[in-house]
Amino acid sequence: MEVGEAVSVIASFSQVYRIKPLRFRWSGRLFEVKDITYVWKSKEGRNEIYHFSVSDGNSLYELSFHTESLLWRLEKLEA
Repeated sequence: MEVGEAVSVIASFSQVYRIKPLRFRWSGRLFEVKDITYVWKSKEGRNEIYHFSVSDGNSLYELSFHTESLLWRLEKLEA
């Protein structure tokens, strides 16, 4: 299911530019990231976008992090 909404994310950033989402809040609920199944990067002009396929143990979500705006989005949900 396409979502395309801004979300709040708690993430860790390591020294080698590795980004790891830990939790995110969507529709008033807090979701804990239990597994990151896939990571990839895309570009829109100068904006680099990091995509994360993550699971909370029940569902699969696609989160994206936009480097120009520093905003996170929930792009997709697979229940």
